[in-house]
Formats: sequence, structure tokens, C-alpha cells
Amino acid sequence: MSFEENRALQTRLSLLDQSIDKLRVVFEQFFLGLERFEPVQLRKSVQMELRALKENPPKNTAMKFLLSRMETKFRTYEQYWNRVLREIEDGVYERQLQRMRRKLREEGLPDGVLDNVRTRGELEAAMARIAELRTQQESPQAASREAQPQGDTNAARSAAPAAFSPAGPHPQSPPPSSSDPALRRAYENFVRARLSTGESLEGITPDRFFATISSQIPKVKQAHGCSEVEIQVVVKDNKATLRFLPR
Repeated sequence: MSFEENRALQTRLSLLDQSIDKLRVVFEQFFLGLERFEPVQLRKSVQMELRALKENPPKNTAMKFLLSRMETKFRTYEQYWNRVLREIEDGVYERQLQRMRRKLREEGLPDGVLDNVRTRGELEAAMARIAELRTQQESPQAASREAQPQGDTNAARSAAPAAFSPAGPHPQSPPPSSSDPALRRAYENFVRARLSTGESLEGITPDRFFATISSQIPKVKQAHGCSEVEIQVVVKDNKATLRFLPR
């Protein structure tokens, strides 16, 4: 594939990604009554573009990965849209929302957060947030933090939420795994960032990315005496880079 063809394919993938996100927003507006009509044509155009790219898939590993993630995201959205459309057609959508609100209250969602919930997507996000809080409360780090005196800053730092949560003290921390969802999200975000800046994706394979992460995280932990490291994708001077933040 020539350089021009490669850049054209990157642009095509970037536009498809934007179209999927736009379709999600328009569907939410339709479900809220802010849009009068279901976005049928936009949905069809996304389906056609996905089908065309699947029939002639990119050879670049990073582009293949991103296309697969886009398809998975779109199929997940479609399942949700189809379910809500059926609920609207059956006249049960509002009742479903009310049941979810009651469920959130029963599970201890703070009233302030509940007041800001207006859409189905926000309700699901709130439930995901509750799951995160429960995980933090049940984690060994949270338990050890409660057992430490308030003045122990090292205990507080080791219990801080981050992208990676080792199972034990720092010396026994296992290396990051390529199956870790946080690592795969970081890779996806890095590929998306390079697409947005127009940088080449040649050689940006999952294996190389995970190898870089695996080599850098132990160095950051040793240099800062931390047990967790957060990975951020940063775009600076039109270049996508990785930032490792000790936690």
C-alpha cells in the first residue's frame, strides 16, 4: 500500500469513528424527544462503510485493531438502540427508566448524582460508577488505607485509584498483561490519537505497544516508589505520546 493510500485509509477510519459517535449522540437526542426522526440514513451509511471496510480490510495491524474495535462498539450501540426502540414501540421505555432510578436509589447512589441523571445513558453511567466505588471499597488497598493512621501518606498514595491495581505490595507486583482491559483501552486511545494527528500507524502493533508499557511501568514504580501507574495519551505539538503518572 502506497503512502497516499495509507493516509487515505487512516482518514476514512477516522471519519467512520466520528460518524459512529455522531450517530450515538443523535440517537440519544431522538430518545429524549429532541430529534423528531430516527437517524435511519446515518445508520445505514455507517453500516455500509463498515461492511465495505470489512470486505477489504486494512493490512496494517493497528488499523485492523481499530476497525475491529469500531465494529464492536457499533454492534453494542445497535443492540442498545434496538432494545430502546422496541421499548418505545411497546410503550415501556419510561417505565424502564423509572425502574432503573429506583434500583440506583436502592444501591445507594448519592441524591446529588441522581438529580443530574436525565437519560438512559446517564443512568447506565451512574450504575457503572457505583460498581467502581464498590470495587474500591472491597479492594485490599481500601481496607489497608482504613487501617492506617490518617497521617500515613504512603498508605493513602498506594490506595489511590489508578489504571493498574497490583494484588499485593510493590515488590510482588505482577507485570502488566496484554489481556488487561486498561492496556487495550490505552492502545486504542493511542491509535485514535495518531489517526487524529495524521501520524503513521506503521509498526504500531499491540505487541510492541504492550512491550513498551511493560518495560516502562516497573521503571516508574521504582523511581517514584509507587504501586500503581496511570497511562495517559497526550497530544502535544500535533504528536501523540504516552505519559506515565505514578499513583
